[in-house]
Amino acid sequence: MTNSSATDFRLELSPSLHAVSVAREFVTTHSDSLPPDVIETAVLLVSELVTNAVKHGRPTIRLHVSLAPPLIGVSVHDDGDVLPSTQVSLPVATATSGRGLVIIERLSSHWGVIPSDPNPGKTVWFQLDAPDN
Repeated sequence: MTNSSATDFRLELSPSLHAVSVAREFVTTHSDSLPPDVIETAVLLVSELVTNAVKHGRPTIRLHVSLAPPLIGVSVHDDGDVLPSTQVSLPVATATSGRGLVIIERLSSHWGVIPSDPNPGKTVWFQLDAPDN
């Protein structure tokens, strides 16, 4: 996910829903060298990952942003022991949740889940490449 010429930014987040807005602001602040549409997508995707970490993970939550323009890589780590599946599908139409990883899969260039070693914990990450102009 990272490149040797990348600029890295890290932030520890509280396990509260307030963490989502803090993470969005962090990504926005540190990715101003990227095209606006890439920043907008990165902010949406980090919202999904941090929300999942708060709802389904366990503290500590760590956000890592890696910039190697025109690429951005983002990872969110938590100490929870349940790994999300990378085989995602849309929930039934009446479901009120369960679309976050579908959004990650559809909008990111690449994404994945890395279990911590030793357990518990995992890192969910995505990468966005700026589209060719």
